[in-house]
Amino acid sequence: MERQQIRVGVIGASPDRGWAARAHVPALAALPDYRLTAVGTSRPESARAAAELFGADHAFTDARSWPSTPRWTWSPSP
Repeated sequence: MERQQIRVGVIGASPDRGWAARAHVPALAALPDYRLTAVGTSRPESARAAAELFGADHAFTDARSWPSTPRWTWSPSP
């Protein structure tokens, strides 16, 4: 049986600065059991750019809409 990857979304995934681009996304990419599926930023242009750059399927500008997306589990961090 093939192992299923854990799908991850990152809020604050600016494509050109910040922790997501420098640390979180590269760390997730190095882990075979995880797959970056969604990214969120405050602007549509940067969300789309981040999704393209990081290879995510979904781009969001409002984290409140994530739980309504099919096949998502909402697990906010503290």
